[in-house]
Order: sequence, then C-alpha cells, then structure tokens
Amino acid sequence: MSGSTVDASGCGPPGPPGGRLRVLRVVGELNFGGTEMRTAELLPRLAAAGVQVHLVTLNARVGPGPLAPMVRRHGGSITAVPLDLRFPSRFRRLLHQLRPDVVHVDCGNFSGVVLSLAVLAGVPGRVAHFRGDDNQPRSLRRRVSRWLFGRLLRMSATDILGVSPSSLTFGLGRDWADDPRCQVVLNGLDLDRLCQPSLDDLRALVGAGVDGLVCLSVGRASPEKRRWLLPPIVAALDARGVTVHAVLVGPGDPADDARVRAAAAAVGVADRVHLLGARDDVGGLLRQADVVVHPSCLEGLPGGVLEPVALGIGTVAADLPGVRFIDGHLPGVTIVDTDAAPRVWADAVLAAAAYTATTDPAMAVDRFSRSVFAIDTAAATHLAIYRRHASPRRRPVVGVPSSRGRLPIDSER
Repeated sequence: MSGSTVDASGCGPPGPPGGRLRVLRVVGELNFGGTEMRTAELLPRLAAAGVQVHLVTLNARVGPGPLAPMVRRHGGSITAVPLDLRFPSRFRRLLHQLRPDVVHVDCGNFSGVVLSLAVLAGVPGRVAHFRGDDNQPRSLRRRVSRWLFGRLLRMSATDILGVSPSSLTFGLGRDWADDPRCQVVLNGLDLDRLCQPSLDDLRALVGAGVDGLVCLSVGRASPEKRRWLLPPIVAALDARGVTVHAVLVGPGDPADDARVRAAAAAVGVADRVHLLGARDDVGGLLRQADVVVHPSCLEGLPGGVLEPVALGIGTVAADLPGVRFIDGHLPGVTIVDTDAAPRVWADAVLAAAAYTATTDPAMAVDRFSRSVFAIDTAAATHLAIYRRHASPRRRPVVGVPSSRGRLPIDSER
C-alpha cells in the first residue's frame, strides 16, 4: 500500500507521516448510533487542537451517518477493513502506512484483537473504549470469546475508557477501578447542534392538536431499543382521556418498523404512531416535544436520554445503570422498571410532561453546559490521552477549542 491511496470508500491519500498528531479510530460499522454521533461532534475540536483522525470500519461497506463526512472534512481518511481472513495483514499494512500515534478502538472486548495488532506494529498509544452495558444473556461460546478477547485487551491496551462506570464494570469486571489505565470518559454533547431549529412544525407534521401530547422517541431501529413499547403506552394514556401522538425518530429497519406498526394496529392507535426515520434536525424536533420516552433495555450512556435532558425536556427511561448515572447529575429523568407495564410507563409520561411544562429551556441548556457532560470537557480529556502518546516529531496546537472561542483549524497535512 505504500505510495498508494488508502483503499477506502471515497478516500484520498492519508498525507505525509509528519505534522499533526495522528489517531486511527476503529469502529465496527458506520451508522447514526451514539458512538458515531459523539465521535463526529468531537472531531472539529480535536482537529482545531492539532489532531488528525483516520477512521477504520470493520464492515465492508462505509455506511450512512455523520462521522465519515466529518472525518473527510478535517483531512482524515476512511478505510473499510472487513473482518475476514485478510484482516490482520491488511490492518498491519494500514498501520505501517499511516504510522499513527494512537489507535483508538470502539469495539468492546474485541478491541483486544485490534490493539494486539497495534502492539506488533509498534503503535505507542492503544486505547480501548467501552460504550455499552452488555447485560444480555451470553452463550458458552460468547463467554469464552469475551474472556479471550478481554485477556488480549488487558495485555495490549495503554488506556481503557468507559462512557460510564457501569460500562467498565460490564466490560472488564468489578475490579476495573484497581487498574490505573481505566478511566471514565463521559460522552459530551454539542449543544450548538441541538439548538439548531427544525424547518418543520412537529405538531403540524404529525397532525397533533393544540391539546394533544407529543411524545418523541429517538433511536435507531434495533431490538434492544424496544420501540414497539410506544403504542401500548399511547393506548394506556388514551384510557385516561389523554390524546398522545408518539413520534419515532431514527434510522428505520423493515422488520422493526413492521413490529411497531403491528403493535399500534393491535391497540387501535395506528393513526397516532409516526415513524419519521433518520433526521438531521433532532434538536429542533426535541425542543417541540412535550415528553421523550426512551424504552431501550441496553445502553451505556444513552444519548437518547442526555439530549432531551440537556434541552429541559422531561424524559422517561428504563432503569439501566447509565440512565441512573445521568439522573444522578441532572434533573429531568423519570425512571421506570425495565419490565414495567404500559400503565406504569403512562404514569411516568405524565410526570415527565409536567417537568417539561415547568422547566425553562434556557436554564436547562446553561445547566448542561456547566455539567460533567459538556463537550469541551470530553474534548480536553481525549486530547490529554492522545498527547501522552504523541511522537516527538508531532507538535499539536496547544490548547483546547471551545464552543465559545474555537482555535483556527491547522491546515497542515
């Protein structure tokens, strides 16, 4: 691969080895998920501070979402290196060409495999990042593979990060706090993005009346998100004389969408359950909602809860460690048991809607900007980790860009 373009979808050459601090970020696939969104929001700040991010996806196809365009915009490359028999040799050739200071992997315990290859290539910084709480039942085969990958991770990582304490507990075990490499690095949210208006009037878009309750749910269509719980909740509120429109925002899936529609038809609320699909104006839609429901049963630090709370929108969520972590730092979260009946969710929806009605959005945004979830805090933490492993020949810009006064982007490649 020496002297050639990186074999990525729509990518150009990675540029000369000198200059900016270089990070190779590895993700499973590209989509509109939380990992991709949070990484995309960090990129402008990292680039402004002298970090060049190159992206590797372990899927053969570079999919949708905001991360790939953002990487290209800031001078990085995107390389698809699918997990097949050629993966080890192809990944090591890519490491030889890019010569990164840091390899940062967002692939759970499988990160140990990728970081072991980085050890063989002499990469100084090797970061494993746990993003979720894996609380699902595991087969014997899965338990064995997790143990093996976890051993490789512990032997190869220089830094082990988690988006919450529980994500590190699920990933490594309860003794993670005894490992000096482990650190909780909270996801930051870009409030500038969330505060952008939507061109649509949400009530008019879904046909909700002035007195109707608009209930929003944001998340991709996948089984763990349990979007099919929304229609029974709408029906339970109907039984109390409360007219509700449930609006589902996020990339769809034919099977999951069909399950939601079938659930809505079964309880007679098909006309008030609306699937909008992926949107780039989520913040503008959230600000028009009366309440948000996040029924997911598998999360790390859920953006589907953080985003509405940041805007002062009351949010109902299942009882998960990451949700309780958010609730411990910010108001606005109403927690229900993961297996609660629709009527219990309905009670929580009314309580959360009352919170929205009595909360000043500007005060909520200001409170969030000063919280541990502020994006500038997340950017500063990432920069500190990366700079510990910077080669002497790479001298990144000193300072951390902020939303109030960002540093000019270094044009050196």
